[in-house]
Amino acid sequence: MSGYIIYHYNIIDKTRINELGPLSLPVIEKYHGQLVVGSGVKVLEGSTYTNMVIYKFKSMQAAKIFYESEESRELSKLRNKITEGFV
Repeated sequence: MSGYIIYHYNIIDKTRINELGPLSLPVIEKYHGQLVVGSGVKVLEGSTYTNMVIYKFKSMQAAKIFYESEESRELSKLRNKITEGFV
């Protein structure tokens, strides 16, 4: 069964947001993940964050290994400076 990492966020530093993609994709690929969704979100009901990124992995264990990796932790430090939201 596939595993997914979902980032749901607002951009708080628009001048730096373009740094994340080029740094993230090589790490995702290293852990055999793939980008499934990367787009703005249009809220139809209720309230939510305005952007979403979803990565797919071959299993929940593979997703967890990626998320707990040193590379992912370094990306999280940058992401937390640039965005607010949840994973």
